[in-house]
Amino acid sequence: MIRLLIRGDDFGGSLSANQAIAEACEHGLLKNVSVMAPGPYLEQGAMLMADCKDICFGMHITMNAEWDRAKWKPVLPANQVPSLIDEQGDFLSHPSLMGKVNLEEAIAETLAQYDRLREVGFRISYVDEHMFFGYSVKGYAEWLDTWCRREGLLNFHRYFRPLPRSAEAAAGSPAETADLAQIYLSHHRQDIQSAPEGLYTVILHPGFDSSEMRQFGNAEISGEQIAAERDAERRMLLEPDLASFYSQYGVTSVRYDELEERK
Repeated sequence: MIRLLIRGDDFGGSLSANQAIAEACEHGLLKNVSVMAPGPYLEQGAMLMADCKDICFGMHITMNAEWDRAKWKPVLPANQVPSLIDEQGDFLSHPSLMGKVNLEEAIAETLAQYDRLREVGFRISYVDEHMFFGYSVKGYAEWLDTWCRREGLLNFHRYFRPLPRSAEAAAGSPAETADLAQIYLSHHRQDIQSAPEGLYTVILHPGFDSSEMRQFGNAEISGEQIAAERDAERRMLLEPDLASFYSQYGVTSVRYDELEERK
C-alpha cells in the first residue's frame, strides 16, 4: 500500500493560495495544510477554514521571503529579531543568506509564529519549514526537534520521504498534451506506479493564475511561471481521474495526525 502525506503549503501567504487550498480540501484529497503565520491573509484563511474539522493544520515556519515583490516580515518587532531581516525590515530572501542568523532570535520568532497561529484559531498538529531554512541556522534543527517532542507536535523531518521520480516522468512531458495540469497528473501517476509500498510526502502549492500570484517571481523564475505552475497543481488535485486512480492502485491520502507513530 502507498500512503501519501499530501500537503498544501503557503496557506495565508496570498488570497490565491487560501482559496485554492480551501477548494482542494473540499474535494477530499488534500488533508494537510501548512499555514504561514507572517502571511498577510492569515486571518482571512482562519475564517475560511474555521469549519474544516477534518483537515490537519501545520505551522509552515517562515523565516525567508524569496520573491522580489511579495515580501513577509517577522511576527515579532524588528528590533527583537535584527539578524532575520534586511534593511527594509523584510525576511532575508534565501536560506543561503541566513548563516549569521542568531539562534535565539530564530527560536523566539518560531514561538511567536506558533502563538500567532493559535491566536487566530488554528489547531497545529505538525511543523515544517519554508524552503527548509532550518539547516542554515546552526543548532536550529536540534532545537526544533526537542521543542516538537515537548509540545506534542510532529516534526515533518521525521516523515519526509519524497515520492521517487519514475524514469518515465523524468524523461519529459507527454507529447499528446500541452496542458500543465495533465502533465503533472501523468507524471504523478507514473511515479505512483513505479514506487515501492510506503509512506511518502507530496508537497504542493495550489493557487490560481491571477495577477496576485504573478507577483510571486524573482530573477530565477518569473511570476507568470509561478502562477501557471500553482494553478496547474490546483487543477490536478481537482481532477476526478486522480481520485479514481488512487482507488484503483490502493493509494491512501493520510493526515499527519493519523500516523501510527503518533499513537
